[in-house]
Amino acid sequence: MVFDLDGTLYESEEYVRQLMIGIRDTLADLLSITAREADELLREVRARLGSITLGLKELGISRSTFYSALLKRLDPGKHIKPRPELLKLFSNLRRMGLKLGCHTNASRALAEKVLEALGIGPEVFDVMITCDDADPKPTIEGYLKILNLLNLRPEEVLYVGDRWRVELEPAKKLGMRTALVSQRLQGDPDIFLRDVMELSEKLGELDC
Repeated sequence: MVFDLDGTLYESEEYVRQLMIGIRDTLADLLSITAREADELLREVRARLGSITLGLKELGISRSTFYSALLKRLDPGKHIKPRPELLKLFSNLRRMGLKLGCHTNASRALAEKVLEALGIGPEVFDVMITCDDADPKPTIEGYLKILNLLNLRPEEVLYVGDRWRVELEPAKKLGMRTALVSQRLQGDPDIFLRDVMELSEKLGELDC
């Protein structure tokens, strides 16, 4: 089972706001443009590619440079509350014999900060793929790396995420089953959850 991180394992409007401001201001600084110009650029990139991280290359910014600067602006622990119930969920899934992966478009350093705020160590996952390891979603490189590292076929994986077009649709096209965590239904997921903690009780909806 593979989990996206932001928007999937937690919800925090305050952190999302801080993150988006941080992304805008980092982009403005690195490109020497105004905050308004950075906002317009971000909207265009997100609409066209689905991922800000994916657009960095064409903007002439390395991911390492961008995330190193962004991390200095963020403090996930201020806005993301610990979720000890997630550890219970992961433990239950392991007892079912499932391998666990994490797949995020963030850098490893930022992902580990978010997990720390949630009260989770990265070692809870058998594998964690970040934009340091593979091209970001919706490209398929990260998905393929996870399959290889977990030694699983696509049909053996349930991909859990909060964005249909960017995360779940690519997974489904590869043959994975999908679980959408969202307040509104998007696309055609195999399971629809309003909170990731509903996962255990809804696994029975999958056709095994």
